[in-house]
Amino acid sequence: MYTSKLGLIVNLNSNYTNFQFDPFTVPVFVEFIPFIYMIPTCYAILRIIQVYIQKGLRRNDETINRSVFLVIILTQLSCLCFFIGDFITLRLPSTGIMTSWCQQQEPSRFLTLIFLTQIFFGYPVMIYPVLLNVVRFVPIHYPLNHKKINEKILRYSIPFIHLYPFPFISFMLPAIGVCRQLRGPYEFGSLYIHFKDSWHNVINAPFLVLNSIIWLIICLITNYFLYRKIRNLKVSARCQLHVNRNTNYQNAEVSLTLTATSMILAYITNLVFLGNFMIDEQTATYFAIFRPFGNDLETCVVTWIFYLTHPAFREKSEDRNSQESRRQLL
Repeated sequence: MYTSKLGLIVNLNSNYTNFQFDPFTVPVFVEFIPFIYMIPTCYAILRIIQVYIQKGLRRNDETINRSVFLVIILTQLSCLCFFIGDFITLRLPSTGIMTSWCQQQEPSRFLTLIFLTQIFFGYPVMIYPVLLNVVRFVPIHYPLNHKKINEKILRYSIPFIHLYPFPFISFMLPAIGVCRQLRGPYEFGSLYIHFKDSWHNVINAPFLVLNSIIWLIICLITNYFLYRKIRNLKVSARCQLHVNRNTNYQNAEVSLTLTATSMILAYITNLVFLGNFMIDEQTATYFAIFRPFGNDLETCVVTWIFYLTHPAFREKSEDRNSQESRRQLL
C-alpha cells in the first residue's frame, strides 16, 4: 500500500475493512459546531441578497452601491462554496463517517474533483477583497460616471477572478484523488481527501501561500490609499457636498470600511495554517483541529459586520415612518 508523509492511503486498505463509525466522539462534536453559526450566517447572506435585489436593483436606493453589494455577495458566496468544499474534504471525513465508504473505493477522479472544489474557491476569496476596494475607490475619483466605470470593471474582473485559479491547479490534471489517514491527535479512521500522482508530485500549499502574500499586500495597499482618500475628503469642502450629505451615507461608508478591514482576517489565518504546514507537518496536524474555525472567520465575521452596520438593513421602521408621514401630508 502506497504511503507518504501526507498520510496512509485508505482506499482498498484491508486494515480499515472492519472499521466501525462511532457518532459519540469528540471529532464528531467538534466538526458539527460550525453549523451553529453557519446557519444564521446563511440567513444573513440571503437577507443581503434580498435587500440588494429589492433596494438596489428595483428601487435604486442611494444608500446601496450596487457594485459594492454585488462584490460582497460574490465574496460571501465564494466563502460558502469554500466552506462546503472544506467540509466534504476534511471536516466530514475526519469524523470517521466516510471511512468505510473510502475503504471500498478505488482512487478516483471523483475524489480529485471534491478536493479541487475546496482549492478552487480559495482563490476568489483572496481576490474579491481587492476588487471591493477598487469599486469603492472609483466613485471617489469619478463621482459623475462611477456606475458605468464599475460596470465595466465588474464585467471583466468577475470572469477573470474565476478563471485565475486554473493555472495554479493545472498540476493536478494527472492526479488521482485518495482518502488519507490523518495523523495524531486524530484517531484511527479519521481521514481527509487528498490526491497522489500529481505533475512532478507538486502540492498546492506553495501556490496558496504565494497568492495569499501577494493579494494580502495588494489588499493592504488599496485599503491604505482608500482610507487616506476618504479621510482627506472628510476634511475638504468637496466632502461636505458629496460624501457627507446625509447620515445614512456616512454610516454606509463606515460599514464598508469595517467590512473591508475584516476581510484581511482570511489572509492572516490562511497564511498561519499554510505556513505551519510547510514548516512542520507534524505540528500542522494539531493546528488542523482549529483550521476550519479560522477559515470560517471571513464568512461569519464579514457577513455579520456588514449586515449589522450597514443602514440598508435597518430601514424597515424608517420606511414605515416615512410612509405614514407621506400619507398625512397627502
